[in-house]
Amino acid sequence: MRRRLPAFALAIGAVALAACSDTTPSDTTPSDTTPSDTTPSDTTPSDTELSSTAATTTVVVEVSTPISSQSTTTTVAREAQALKLCSYDTTFVLGQVQSPALDEASGLVASRRYGGVIWAHNDGGEDPGLFAIAADGTDLGFHPLVTDGVSDLEDLAMITGPEGDDVLLADIGDNGARRASIRIYRFAEPDPGVIAPITEVEIIDYVYPDRPHNAEVLLVDEANSQIVIVTKEQDVVDGIPPELGPTAPSFVFAGPLDAQRRSPVELFAVGMLDTPLLETRTTALTPNPISLSGFGGLPTGGSVSPDGALIALRTYETIWLWPRVPERSVAEALASDPCQVRVAPEDQGEAVAFFGNSLITLSEGANRPLLELRP
Repeated sequence: MRRRLPAFALAIGAVALAACSDTTPSDTTPSDTTPSDTTPSDTTPSDTELSSTAATTTVVVEVSTPISSQSTTTTVAREAQALKLCSYDTTFVLGQVQSPALDEASGLVASRRYGGVIWAHNDGGEDPGLFAIAADGTDLGFHPLVTDGVSDLEDLAMITGPEGDDVLLADIGDNGARRASIRIYRFAEPDPGVIAPITEVEIIDYVYPDRPHNAEVLLVDEANSQIVIVTKEQDVVDGIPPELGPTAPSFVFAGPLDAQRRSPVELFAVGMLDTPLLETRTTALTPNPISLSGFGGLPTGGSVSPDGALIALRTYETIWLWPRVPERSVAEALASDPCQVRVAPEDQGEAVAFFGNSLITLSEGANRPLLELRP
């Protein structure tokens, strides 16, 4: 369901922000460059850098696979790669989204086959499909998804398919926590140069093992052929609308990416992410009114780097980044300590993706800037 944050909630936060903060706006630098190809540093950041960006979280995950001594070098390199991204504090404007129809951006993924092409989709179930945009925001066309029963699209991912890459479109939103099942649409990545509807679609239905949950984060564990869903939980407070409830701990569920099983496929619980703790540890370049409303720490989007080495989880106010070694599943990696990627505030930021060696974000709203975090 399409749902923007109520204007009065943002207004309350803005008033509180003006009263308590003299912080100057963050550096947001216009850019006409292509995606960054900067190689991650071979130097591990100092303890000072680590302490300023890392946060301790509580994730109950059973780690069954030990890390071998042979992977120690890989572990250190990936931790350094994550901390390098977390040390950046300047956001560049790649361009402005030209398509006025992309006004509820909820998911982003960079094409691995078509250089410089970014796929995006709108929140909700109305006119589902993929928008192809260039890195400078140029409109490359819309590919409608031809299928019935779309409810609330929330996130987007890429996975290797039998012939090229496949797209995973996550119909996992459930603001009222009432849906009997959720759904993943899987289909071959379209050719951005050929505007055509998406008709060959594989549908996989999932059910939670306990009860319905609202969620906006889809992570793909390609090595284990699994999807991972991080839920969006809010505490119930008397006198406060449910959508304005404070951040509550998120549940982490996983499930097989296998349509041959009996549908619907039952997800299994793998942990819990202490999102309220992350919210208290968030340091913003520029305070965001949403953070003063009590739910700035809600997870709204996620992405796994193409090589599987990094996991990004964004909230309304920041991005958290986890390194992942080959022996660990995505769910197990979330049990480690993340570092924070500080980004420029967005009105309602829900989309994040890896783009080369950088991260890109996009907010809901028409003709919004496509932002990139890089050196």
